[in-house]
Amino acid sequence: MSKRAYGVCLLALGFIMAVGLLGFGLSTGPPPGFTRAPGESACTECHDSFGEETDRGPGELRLEHPARYELGQTLPITVRLEHTGQRRWGFQLTALATNTLEPAGEFVLTDPLHTQIIIGPTGRLYVQHTRAGTFAGQPDHAQWTFAWRAPERDVGPVTFYATGNAADGDGMRLGDWIYSAESTIVPPSYPTATVRFPRGGETFRPGQPIVIHWIASQATSFDLLFFPRAGALPDLIASGLSAETRSFLWIVPDVSTESARLAVLAFNEAGFALAESNPFRIGVQPCRHSGDVNGDGRLDRQDLQLVLRILQGKAPPTPRADVNCDGIITAHDALRLLEALLGLRPL
Repeated sequence: MSKRAYGVCLLALGFIMAVGLLGFGLSTGPPPGFTRAPGESACTECHDSFGEETDRGPGELRLEHPARYELGQTLPITVRLEHTGQRRWGFQLTALATNTLEPAGEFVLTDPLHTQIIIGPTGRLYVQHTRAGTFAGQPDHAQWTFAWRAPERDVGPVTFYATGNAADGDGMRLGDWIYSAESTIVPPSYPTATVRFPRGGETFRPGQPIVIHWIASQATSFDLLFFPRAGALPDLIASGLSAETRSFLWIVPDVSTESARLAVLAFNEAGFALAESNPFRIGVQPCRHSGDVNGDGRLDRQDLQLVLRILQGKAPPTPRADVNCDGIITAHDALRLLEALLGLRPL
């Protein structure tokens, strides 16, 4: 064999070994940074037989996970890749806070034979296939399962970015189809509520009808509670009120208290929120009439004359004429006012 022919053979052998090693290396998982997340490319840099675009084939890459997460909660994730006729498979996935693109949460392996975790130079975490996780020879589809532990603090929505390789299994970079997918999971959206009436500080009579008012958002139902005093267990006023309800007619119960409160309990699928009114009183409101029946700022005989005219039906009644605070206007009010005018008994 001539030196020229020998050199050509060595070059060809080196090329074959390089391609073979490349195929072997990627079968154990790609290097980090190929999920098509912002700032990353896809696997088409190596598997480029169909150009740099992804998702051009008849297959599909799907990400399956719950729609919402609780802080610190561990959730299952499934990656499904389908392409009829292909016989070897791979994927890579990362999780980033949607608003900041910072790594969000951490991955937990539930199937370490078929999945592994790697970390990139920027600190991003990735979960991807192992060599066994390529499912060599398995036709038409593959899937991988693992878990994701949500952050302990609220980072807002989190987006999963992933790419998948539906390969033909010949160990070469040609004939492979690359797919991409992204999916967002959001933190819980709890309801909110605020009691608008009672505002607090009012005095209501037992048996008095009042209309409870509140505002709310993202609630699907409401319960109303009555706390007769601080530290007391609540009484249920109403339950299962519809999401559109914002007021309720309530008859004040026959109790005497200085620190009653009303509460609105708002519910949705994420949880509940409790909104309370400021304290109010229930009982007979203290009566502190000054005796200034005509409202001119003075206590004099004109006030007494007005009470007498009211008793005679010659003037319309006014609450200020109930001088002794018994709830009705009688001669006792005129007598009580006369005592005050004579200095016998101050009001």
